[in-house]
Amino acid sequence: MERLHTYTVVVGGGPAGAMAARTLAEAGREVLLVERDFANEKPCGGGLFLRAFDEFAIPRDLITKEVKNITIVGPDSERVDVDIAEHPIGVVHRQAFDAALREQARDAGAQLIEGRAIGVAHEGNRVRVVVRDKKGELLEIEAEWLIAADGVNSTIRRHHLGSHPSRILTWYADLPDRQSEACQFWFGQDIAPGHYAWIFPHYQGINVGLVAHDPAQARRWYKRFFAKADLGTPPKPKGYHIPHWKPSTLHKDRILYVGDSAALVLPFTYEGIYYALKSGRLAAEALVTGDPAGYPRKWETLYGPKFRFLRRLQSIFLRNDWLTRRMVQLYRRPRFQRAVLGYWSGSRPPESFPMLVWKVVKSLVYYR
Repeated sequence: MERLHTYTVVVGGGPAGAMAARTLAEAGREVLLVERDFANEKPCGGGLFLRAFDEFAIPRDLITKEVKNITIVGPDSERVDVDIAEHPIGVVHRQAFDAALREQARDAGAQLIEGRAIGVAHEGNRVRVVVRDKKGELLEIEAEWLIAADGVNSTIRRHHLGSHPSRILTWYADLPDRQSEACQFWFGQDIAPGHYAWIFPHYQGINVGLVAHDPAQARRWYKRFFAKADLGTPPKPKGYHIPHWKPSTLHKDRILYVGDSAALVLPFTYEGIYYALKSGRLAAEALVTGDPAGYPRKWETLYGPKFRFLRRLQSIFLRNDWLTRRMVQLYRRPRFQRAVLGYWSGSRPPESFPMLVWKVVKSLVYYR
């Protein structure tokens, strides 16, 4: 077995892992990035607020489509169009996007290895990761620190903490012969109780799917959604787990968890790319400054209130169809649109829970 030594090993080469490796390399730290498949294309809508491309110095030529409108569709198929031109979304092809991020890490000085992590152990001030490379040969990588960025099915988390990240099933399909200029969010207990179904512009056609908290009902909801949205005969769906956020371990021993491996996906919207990038950067910066325990503290300060706020909004408005209908009606108010877009984009701070309840009740009581 070949043995390698490095300061930090990053397992997972998606946005979180690539950003962590790049940040470490730019700070002059030795870093080795392990990605199981350089040609992998993660199932994903591929949406990211345009401002993130500038924040993380990501080339805008990776954007395949630009979205300036979203459509909210309620339980009775009532529609409200929302202009998001102030905070547009760029759609990327995930295979090309992830590859470009890894190239940025490589250009900064990170070493890349294509292989699958199959085991991890920590002892004292060292971490050891066993990797099976593309040729089937085993490598043992010894490092001072490990950043786990290996996704919702994280091998590192399973071996280290004994569990997967919190997650939920989605069923989806790509329809290359269909088009949509807006991101469509469909709500209703008959198609996605407690969550939503979607029609998103994709780099080729549209991506269609739903969040299914009950796998036994997923097939029925999927067929019903295609009929309700007039999408024709539904193709065979693909199933994939996505993170379902709840507070979890971000740092233990000499391992830091980022992105999907820590379920850092925004509640209600299930937006994950931005928070993957941000968590990768924050974890790497914590190692550079010699304060790994500062990573979870910084994350909580920056995003804990926002994540809890969006989770509360989801639990209120998606509790039943009556409340969801009220939400859709509220979206007709420009003031409500601006507020929700502000919470989503991060330009508006979240409300305290008592203030949130008061505003929701007041809006529902005085709605005309």
